[in-house]
Amino acid sequence: MKTIKTQVFFIVLSGIIASSLIIGGLGIFWSNTAVKRDSIQILDLMAQVQTQGLDSMFSEVEQASITISHYASENLSSVVILQDEERFAKYLAHMESISFYVAQCTNSAIAVYVRFVPEMVGKNGSFLWHKKDGVFVQESLDDFHLSADSDNDLYRIAKMSGKGVWTKPYYNESLKEYVISYGVPVYKNGNFVAVVGMDIDFDDIASLINSITIYDTGYAFLTDENFRVVYHRSIPADTPVFGEKNNFKLLPQDDVNSEFYEYKRKNKTFRMLSKNLVNGMRLVVSVPANEIDRSRTRLIYSLAFSVIIISLVVSLWSVWLSEKFTRPLKKLSMYARNIIAGDYDVEFDFSSTDEVGELISNFSFMAKSLKRQFEYINGLVYLDAMTGAKNKRAFIDERNDLNKRIKDNPSRLEFTVIVFDVNNLKYTNDNFGHKAGDILIKNACNLIMKNFSSSSVFRVGGDEFVAIVTEKDYQNRVELLLKMKGEMDDSKGEVSIAYGMADYDSEKDSDFQSVFEHADAEMYKTKVAMKGGRENVR
Repeated sequence: MKTIKTQVFFIVLSGIIASSLIIGGLGIFWSNTAVKRDSIQILDLMAQVQTQGLDSMFSEVEQASITISHYASENLSSVVILQDEERFAKYLAHMESISFYVAQCTNSAIAVYVRFVPEMVGKNGSFLWHKKDGVFVQESLDDFHLSADSDNDLYRIAKMSGKGVWTKPYYNESLKEYVISYGVPVYKNGNFVAVVGMDIDFDDIASLINSITIYDTGYAFLTDENFRVVYHRSIPADTPVFGEKNNFKLLPQDDVNSEFYEYKRKNKTFRMLSKNLVNGMRLVVSVPANEIDRSRTRLIYSLAFSVIIISLVVSLWSVWLSEKFTRPLKKLSMYARNIIAGDYDVEFDFSSTDEVGELISNFSFMAKSLKRQFEYINGLVYLDAMTGAKNKRAFIDERNDLNKRIKDNPSRLEFTVIVFDVNNLKYTNDNFGHKAGDILIKNACNLIMKNFSSSSVFRVGGDEFVAIVTEKDYQNRVELLLKMKGEMDDSKGEVSIAYGMADYDSEKDSDFQSVFEHADAEMYKTKVAMKGGRENVR
């Protein structure tokens, strides 16, 4: 005859074993799905970050070349000037100066050159600026280009394409460097007159590619749009990526905007993801599959191990331990629901050294990791894409936070508001184009952020910036402002910024807007003075 205790024991034991198997199986299944999806997204994010770094380098050169070509066309009043030796000499000298200035502002470039149509200007109608030891020097362009039948003759390629084009990497005999070039044709009234070219040291690109590490042994390389190798640390250039018959398989992914492949090499499975670059190349990252799946494998093993241990322990002390293990598991389920609902600040108030405690610790770590990832993504929303300063949305949030702090404890707050307004932006846009205006805004923002490096700097309008000065910068705010003014003076008018500063006074200022308006009024006074006392300077 079975006692009630025995019946309860077996009922509880059977129920717990069955529940453990079901819950564990579902947990393994869903964890496997979720971690696999997250690992792919993490790999895609890693590749995206590296792609943005390369694209910024290429885009900088493209924008600089287009800016020079725009100047070349706009400052050429007529094609006839090209055949007037005296007028062309003045025009060419002006273009040399403009190109030198743009080259200095383009960190990625090692050479910039302009070649005018030889049939119109002869052999002397070109110039070249080449960076040596960090300084651009002018050199002869007579023998600079390759032969006319070369695939990398930038003049011929740009002229034939009629638009900006990138060359393949090649060794430039004149520069004695391995480069990749971007060329833009220049037209005046429909007539082809010149090509503007700019070079990037391909060794810099190769060094950047070699420095990319994905997981433990993953690496990156470059291909063209047809997946032929452009740069690889061990595979020769122009080798087809898919030519080795490594059982490449395209994996469909709805969560990432990338081509995701799986292939085998030397009996080892790899996963490969590619990203398109703005110059037509592809950045490809390749990682052993076991490194990507490591966290998933560990989680599966951890869940499976926990189910087995719990089942064994409960088989001996099912009645006594059922309540002990049911309570934390219920809490763990509640924590999981909170995490799924988006609450990543879950307080795990259960402490234990057993498997359940280990599982809770893993959930806690997972919640913190997810929170950090979402905070990073949210941080991108608060940045101004062009300047890297915080945007107006971030400014509004900071203003609301300061208003709350002023209301709660006004006497303990110390901060200063400085309003900046970039001078001559309209003049620059009207006379040199919006590309030059963008460069002016970037240079002005860099100057502000450089001097107020410990403070929050916001771009609140096209040419308007606000710095909320606190902590170390607050103590030195006057000196920092004077230092910035000195650097503006040293630039000889290249960067001119009107500014106004106001300190928060708890006895006079009831909210942030009051301080801001005082600073804005001071800025306006400064702007009037900088404009020679003229009103309506805005």
